[in-house]
Amino acid sequence: MFRFCRRIVGSYCESRSTFCLRLFGVLVAVQFIVSVATGQRGDVATPWPFFKPTPQNVTYRIGERAVMKCRVANLESRTITWRRHGQTHPLTIGEFTFAPDPRLSVDHDQKTDEWSLVIEDVRPDDEGSYLCQITVKTDPNKYSYRIQLNVKTVRLTGTEYVELGRPIRLLCNASSGRRHDDQPYDHIAWYFEDRPVDADVTSGLFITTKFETRSVQSTVVIAKSGARHQGVYECRTSGGDTDSMAVHVLDDFLINQRKRNKGIFADRIIGEDGSGRKMPTRASTAVHDSALSIWLQLSLLPSAIYRLILF
Repeated sequence: MFRFCRRIVGSYCESRSTFCLRLFGVLVAVQFIVSVATGQRGDVATPWPFFKPTPQNVTYRIGERAVMKCRVANLESRTITWRRHGQTHPLTIGEFTFAPDPRLSVDHDQKTDEWSLVIEDVRPDDEGSYLCQITVKTDPNKYSYRIQLNVKTVRLTGTEYVELGRPIRLLCNASSGRRHDDQPYDHIAWYFEDRPVDADVTSGLFITTKFETRSVQSTVVIAKSGARHQGVYECRTSGGDTDSMAVHVLDDFLINQRKRNKGIFADRIIGEDGSGRKMPTRASTAVHDSALSIWLQLSLLPSAIYRLILF
């Protein structure tokens, strides 16, 4: 378009005044400004891609699914490449994975223009900086989005909701470190509401610890839960790494409250065997019966209204 205008103005100004030549110069200047602003030198102005804000510092526990999100606008025919900071070989190019590690993959959401690097079963040696880069002819570092991945070396899991009198089981899994020369942990200490927890066989509290080559596993089992066992539990390694979780003990009053509130958390109550898997409970059954009763009453409502109108 600008070239066409320049040809018209140029041919018109060949035998005209200086004003026309100035107008021609203005058109050239406008074309140059537009081309610089859009990053193009041709007739079609295509905007340059840019990164949309996403979290640039993410933290996951060992064994979790780590996701680093990179959102790009105006990507068009360009390609997204993921790589670790300081390494030349790519992890992924487009939707293809080139890393030899099968835990790595790329997830592309076309609706949000999001290219996420996914690491399954994240490990301590996965921690570091990752670069989401757009393939351009100019300096690739100019079009890089850096995300820091942090991996907690301690993970505490176990019973979160338990009925009064049922067992509580907590498992603390700690990796020895991020480098091969790190010293393994000597022990894992347990705390309840910031108070040390020791094994007490007479009260039914057992602590077992298992040492492996580069990890330590410690388990706390409370044979019969009581109201006093509700609170925040924490495991601490000899290296100073920690993780914590809250345990809720549900008595009859709370269980009845769950029934009236449509069985909230009913599928998370621990069963007789003390496991944490989902299983049907009295609360979920009661909610189903209550919903069925309400549905039957509502189905009879139109006929009742019809009778009132007639009589």
